[in-house]
Amino acid sequence: MHKSLLYHYCIYQVRGEFLLYNIISFDKSSKKVKDFLNFEFEIYKGDDNWVPQLIGDTIKMLHGKGNPLFENGEQIFFMVYDDKKVVGRVLVGIDEELNRVRGFTQGYFSMFECIDDWQVCKMMMDAGNDWLAGKGMDKVIGPLSPSNGDDRKGFVVMGEGSPVLLNAYTKDYYPALIEKYGFTKNDDHLAYYFDPTVFTLARHEKVVEYTKKKFGFRVEKFNPKKVKEEAIDVKQILDASFPEEWDYLIAPSLEGVIEEFKGLRPLYDGHYCYIVRKDDKPIGFMVGLPDYNQVLKRMGGKLLPFGWAKFLIYKRKINGIRVLIQMVDKEYQKMGVNHAMFLDAYKDTVKTGIDFAEISCIDEDNIDSRNGVENFGAVHYRTYRTYKYDLEKA
Repeated sequence: MHKSLLYHYCIYQVRGEFLLYNIISFDKSSKKVKDFLNFEFEIYKGDDNWVPQLIGDTIKMLHGKGNPLFENGEQIFFMVYDDKKVVGRVLVGIDEELNRVRGFTQGYFSMFECIDDWQVCKMMMDAGNDWLAGKGMDKVIGPLSPSNGDDRKGFVVMGEGSPVLLNAYTKDYYPALIEKYGFTKNDDHLAYYFDPTVFTLARHEKVVEYTKKKFGFRVEKFNPKKVKEEAIDVKQILDASFPEEWDYLIAPSLEGVIEEFKGLRPLYDGHYCYIVRKDDKPIGFMVGLPDYNQVLKRMGGKLLPFGWAKFLIYKRKINGIRVLIQMVDKEYQKMGVNHAMFLDAYKDTVKTGIDFAEISCIDEDNIDSRNGVENFGAVHYRTYRTYKYDLEKA
């Protein structure tokens, strides 16, 4: 059944003219989900830095297929219209599993897109916050990933240019709109740029060999033929390393890790993914992938009729990677494990002819990780900010 609800109309006077906006809400089963997605193609039209994601995959995710976040609680979509033209959209929801584990009563917003109009922003966020308050929530944070992943998280507040694989790209006026509404900074998530040509191999190699020998660990490449076995080890590392202070994410279930690995396996080219073991105990892992955004940018969000051919042609020309995550068991975090994985990643970039690596996103308060990548030669060059809002004070 198609579910679409007219939320309300608002009339605003701007520069002597009256503007009529209306807002609708709908759930994940609605055909309006396609219009919701298509709005980003309209608002970023002509922007050479924007990278459209695959339309089919994104629509499936927004309908809830294979989406772990949507399985964790309710969500609702809002779109604002100026007559028949979409001028704003936002997804709002509740992660009940996060709230259960952390003891929160917190909601989230995601996939925020809006014309540069304060009234449109206010209309969307009023609707979303009213819905969350009606569900008993006392706080909202965002923008977060719509799938509990690392995609579309935060507004860009520092840096420019096209985003690297799965990272957000947003309008420069979004922070001002959301701050005017009353949202305040929650966290900054940092992206680092690494240039392999300025790296001194000999010095780092000597340090890594020393720490490996002293603490008795080894770095091994991810084995795509043993997804379940590798996922079990990664789950063990996650449970032993996940930061308690993260208020937007909890460690996924084993089933979630397995599904994530299966989803990423087609992108894995045999490089940049490692598991560290001490004897038979897994103590750290890293996931790095080629920057497929360089290919997606040329596909226009479509595989057909010619997108698949562009994918095959341009994937051979990818010149960068993104290190999405690196985690180390808390018991072993002072033993140079991250350093050893980064060294292997560097050696892989040399083998594959990669020009750069982005290491992201690292929470600004994660000083140990920041120091580690900076000591390795990476430079902070982009910041993605999430925001919070106290619904009880609204």
